[in-house]
Amino acid sequence: MTNANLEPFRVDKTAPPAGCGQALPPPSRLSRVLYWAYLVLTMGILTFLLWPDDGTGKAVPTPDPSRESAAVRLDDEHRIVIQAGTPLQKKLQVFTIQEERIRIPVVNVTGSVVASLRIGAGDSRDWQFNSPELLATYADWQKAVADIAFAKTQLEAIRELAENRVAAQESLVQRLTKLVAVGTETERELASAQNELAQSRIQGRKEVHEAETLWRQAHRTEAALRRQLEQAGLDATLLLAREEDIDIVVADVPETLLSQVRVGQSCEARFACLHNGPFPGVVRAISPVLSMERRALRVLFTIHDPDDKLRPGMFADIGLGTEERVALRVPAPGLIHVGRSDYLIRREDGERWRPVPVKAGEVQADRVEILEGVRPGDEVIGEGAILLKPLVDTVRAASPEPLTERG
Repeated sequence: MTNANLEPFRVDKTAPPAGCGQALPPPSRLSRVLYWAYLVLTMGILTFLLWPDDGTGKAVPTPDPSRESAAVRLDDEHRIVIQAGTPLQKKLQVFTIQEERIRIPVVNVTGSVVASLRIGAGDSRDWQFNSPELLATYADWQKAVADIAFAKTQLEAIRELAENRVAAQESLVQRLTKLVAVGTETERELASAQNELAQSRIQGRKEVHEAETLWRQAHRTEAALRRQLEQAGLDATLLLAREEDIDIVVADVPETLLSQVRVGQSCEARFACLHNGPFPGVVRAISPVLSMERRALRVLFTIHDPDDKLRPGMFADIGLGTEERVALRVPAPGLIHVGRSDYLIRREDGERWRPVPVKAGEVQADRVEILEGVRPGDEVIGEGAILLKPLVDTVRAASPEPLTERG
């Protein structure tokens, strides 16, 4: 192929690439409009997020209602002064305390069925327990009770035998004394009888002492086993009574709530596995021993179960104190927890309020029962009280009043 033929295929290396150095076509009018629109929108969003202002161009700090001196402050008597008409004052709802007749529980606890009286062999009813250990303790306690009765019977019989033996020997000594006096018996026979009388007295005291020791030992064994039953939450007297149609339920009540629990108090138990309503009951006993691990006392309830629905081991939610009573209740948001104490903010006059320590009960729906600290007719802050918690904490730190622990 000749040079003339290759001439069309040669590449001029000194020439710029295609399109290089050539002017780009001008952007369209629509492209310019979209570009400036996006730019303005982006700058506006950044300005709004980073520099919020109140219309004057100056940055506005996040408001803190509890520290805004124009809206709320503390006076010289550690009362909270809330200025009327401020945004903070509009957020606070005032509630007037009134007496109500209620039947809701004073305390709610969780427990379980530990014993149930069931029909056993034949037609007799026997106690069934939720654990083999409890059953063994109950059987040992029953044996100890029987041992006490047997030891007492033996003691009475041995004492009577010893007294009769001594009485017979004393009668013989008296007869021989008279016979020696008239000369029909020798003094040797009288001395022998007197010696046997002394031996009878010693032997009688020994036998009576041994019988009394067995009787006391049986009592100690019974007392120890009864304490074991009580620590498990069972009342030995109730086990002996064998009342029909009842089940024994035990619950751990925290020591801070024990002031609200008493023997004879009514209660209701609800079982998750049963849907036929609450089971009525009553508090029968309170354990004398405090659990060091749980800081609680065991409380024994008897639940009425005429249809024999309950079984040992079932768990229950128990409400204590279901008798109808007059109570004071406030909105739950109005109760402020500071440390281990509860406070309500009560109106003293006009714009002045004082945090007062109270003893709170159980919360039901949006209301909480107040057991101590306020009276009917008092005005307290309900919704919005949490906004004033920093001031309540300040008043609490400066107040000499003792803490009122939660009940």
